[in-house]
Amino acid sequence: MSETHVPAQLRLGDDSPMLNVTGADDAESAALLLTTMHQLHKQLDDFTTQLYIDYDFGDESGLVPAILIEKHPAGPELRLHHCFGFFAEGDLDVSELRFSAGVTIASAGCTVEAMVDVDLERPQGEFGADGHTLYLERFDQLSLMDALGRLEEQVTALCTMGDVPNRLGFDTR
Repeated sequence: MSETHVPAQLRLGDDSPMLNVTGADDAESAALLLTTMHQLHKQLDDFTTQLYIDYDFGDESGLVPAILIEKHPAGPELRLHHCFGFFAEGDLDVSELRFSAGVTIASAGCTVEAMVDVDLERPQGEFGADGHTLYLERFDQLSLMDALGRLEEQVTALCTMGDVPNRLGFDTR
């Protein structure tokens, strides 16, 4: 099941500056952005769901796919965020494995970023307890069209990282 998170500061009626859609080109760009994000969310959801099926993440583990919409000083960001929550053996704290990709829209151009990171409460697999970035790619000052093209490439790259659960020491089912 997917989730969309919209922080309170982006609700209608907010007086902060928002991206305005004033013409046909703006509306077409907004529609392309939303359509692309939806397609990429589905692609990443299919991949992460298959990982969740293929690997034993343990009892009470879970996968939460979401599209996050956040307001940053640079501009609004739309991010695909797929988070595995799991417990290390004998641990009461949740560790997380995250696959994410997003675009920030700013007046100086768009920024796209994709990341796979893990936050471990205890050592697991080849990683010690702590936060670890397993993959990070970022591009700045892109046009919207170039940003969406790069974002598609980044999500495709994320979907080739099927060995990550194995590197964390998870067994296949």
